[in-house]
Amino acid sequence: MEAIVKLKPLTPIWTGDAGRKCRMIRETGIIGSLRWWYEALIRGLGGEACDPTKSKCNGQSRCGVCELFGCTGWARRFKLDVREVKKDFAPFFIVKPNSSKRASFLGYYDKSGQSWEKNGGLLGEYELRITAKDEAILNTIKFLLKLSCDWGIGSGTQRGFGISLIDNDLQLQKPDIRIEQLNNPSSNLPRMDQFFFYKIPIVNIEALDLIIKEICEGLYITKKSPLSSFDFARYNYLPTAPWVRRAIRELFRDNDVLRHYLMGFISDGNTKPIHLSCWRHLIEKKDKEKNKTYYVCPKCRKKRVHDENMLKKTGSKIFVSHIYNKNAFKGNVEPEWEMKVWGWIPDLPSGIGENRQRVKNKLQENLKEEDFWKSCFGIEENPVDINGIEEVWDVDIEKLLTNGGEVL
Repeated sequence: MEAIVKLKPLTPIWTGDAGRKCRMIRETGIIGSLRWWYEALIRGLGGEACDPTKSKCNGQSRCGVCELFGCTGWARRFKLDVREVKKDFAPFFIVKPNSSKRASFLGYYDKSGQSWEKNGGLLGEYELRITAKDEAILNTIKFLLKLSCDWGIGSGTQRGFGISLIDNDLQLQKPDIRIEQLNNPSSNLPRMDQFFFYKIPIVNIEALDLIIKEICEGLYITKKSPLSSFDFARYNYLPTAPWVRRAIRELFRDNDVLRHYLMGFISDGNTKPIHLSCWRHLIEKKDKEKNKTYYVCPKCRKKRVHDENMLKKTGSKIFVSHIYNKNAFKGNVEPEWEMKVWGWIPDLPSGIGENRQRVKNKLQENLKEEDFWKSCFGIEENPVDINGIEEVWDVDIEKLLTNGGEVL
């Protein structure tokens, strides 16, 4: 059994290679996205989905996700091939919104700046050919592609990448997903029943022009080469995700650990690991005799906290698309601009000083507030149609499966 899926990126797709560049859509990057969404679905339905970074699944014993996507000793149940119909590239930008301490790198950073116009991911048109052993598997993969393309396929989805249009009828049926093993409900891995999704329409064209002016003041092609202006007319998106992420981060400015846990972090010279027993950032000390560093907890005063009891990095749980024209591939149709914000809020550890409901309330209140969007882009005009915002929290997975992957 096989199917062809016609894919057209609305914001750049990123599937990096070993050299951290993106010159083609790599099947492994697409399959990785599909697996991530399938894991969230299985967990949300109460099933077991291993953490692939720590998986013990094998040919004799495996979770429901590895049953479909494969593991050591067990082959994947489908094949995916990509054909380039019309390949195009997005430009690379270093983006630094006003007041941000750190810049966002949207693509591959070439210090020379010579190839920046092709280092920001892939645009164009592509065909994905799916081959599966039976109709049920084929339908499940098509369903996962629909979900992935709507909300983010490939990597970098927290920074605006991956929103894509599927330009043909998938003829989806309700996926046949059977749950045989129960999961650990306390797991902080992605669970679809804890997800939220927002579609945010941009209707104020005058404000959109102000946004373009604002983001152009924060664009660079190298660390020392500002890009004071850029013609976005030939592109279907504006690289706005870093501005929205910064605004969301500011909502949790009074709790560093919570902010880093939700928005992601990597411990470095500025941000230290988190002590998992106390949920506090550790303090780095120097053992002068051994010429080594060690960590101390400022709350419980434990010295020399071991690696297994600290969180050194975590990915973002909140994802933001760029602003994009959802009518880009509809011929002679007026542009309609929107962005998406989505993610999942797990049950939070008690030591973090906040709970899931209050985080949910804060996001709901601010994402539908005019002042939030004005301050987000530093403009006086509100760009968002507040009454037109669509949202869903704590997804009804049975409804999602029945509706062919349509979240909103």
